Amino acid sequence: MIADRRISAFRRRLAEEKVGAFIVTSVPNVRYLTGFEGVFDDEANVACLVTPELVRVYTDFRYEEAAREAAEGTPWVVYAPEDSIYVHMVEDLTLQDVEEIALESSVAYGRFRFLSERFGGKVLVVEHWVESLRQVKEAAEIERIAAAAALTDETLAHVLGVVAPGVRERDIALEIEMYMRRAGADGVAFTPIVASGPNSSRPHAGVTDRALEVGDLLTIDLGARVDGYCSDCTRTVVLGSATDRQREVYEAVLAANLAALAAIRSGVPGADFDKIARDTLTERGLGVYFGHGLGHGVGLEVHEMPSLSQRWRDSIMAGSVVTVEPGVYIADFGGVRIEDLVVVEEAGCTVLSSAPKELLEL
Repeated sequence: MIADRRISAFRRRLAEEKVGAFIVTSVPNVRYLTGFEGVFDDEANVACLVTPELVRVYTDFRYEEAAREAAEGTPWVVYAPEDSIYVHMVEDLTLQDVEEIALESSVAYGRFRFLSERFGGKVLVVEHWVESLRQVKEAAEIERIAAAAALTDETLAHVLGVVAPGVRERDIALEIEMYMRRAGADGVAFTPIVASGPNSSRPHAGVTDRALEVGDLLTIDLGARVDGYCSDCTRTVVLGSATDRQREVYEAVLAANLAALAAIRSGVPGADFDKIARDTLTERGLGVYFGHGLGHGVGLEVHEMPSLSQRWRDSIMAGSVVTVEPGVYIADFGGVRIEDLVVVEEAGCTVLSSAPKELLEL
């Protein structure tokens, strides 16, 4: 069972760290450890307690029925106290004679303070214990990410059919969200980026009322969430005929994308892949315009471990799902980003994104 495997893996971490209990408050981490599907929304009032002897989920009345149903046949025991879930949790810790607990570093300060004062024992704040387990995806997780990627490709093909001069960025973003929902997605994995003309030089431009014009570079960054798992893909097109400069920049970014894809395999630090793409752009005089990392992990969240960036010195493991997204962003000119989603393997990678990468002139 999924829950058993994940609990066992996490308990090994507790034993290694010699910590009596761990409290999980991050909703994605709760979803991962429990394996509960369709129970908790992003703002859920929920926490997990994991010790060598027990695993418990604490939530409130709004989620109680769904959580109890999801817990059937698993080791998880669900509690929905009428008062604070954390008051009840500390009482359970006291009954278990736990003297030291670990909390995720993402816990809100007020909650950390309350737990520390109420518990009375030693409290450690730790990072990435659950996220580290989430890096290597199980086969079922990869299937869901692949389904999300396929739906993302389908959505992109659809929205490119409505791209035309006079259409607003906002209209395209809305079309993305509606199409994904109608096609069966849980929703979008993140707010789509639709950046046209001068806005395309901003990697995370907000969607505006700007109407597309002939000659624009148009960057569309989108992703679906399917059965809880995310995808991420970016393509850049030109409205009308591309100029020589637009074509030159596009071909450089595509070369960086392809060079990194050709190099990706497990056992290599993420920084090495970033360097390959960055060097490719630098050779063409465009490295200075590539200001973000090459990629990031994708799973229950659209941004998670590991990272393909200059700072990530750890080796990427087989089974990780990451983006490869070099970009060039030049003020008063525009930007180009080409992003694929891939599964890292021992001898290479499998590319999940199938949207065309030749320069499209619409």
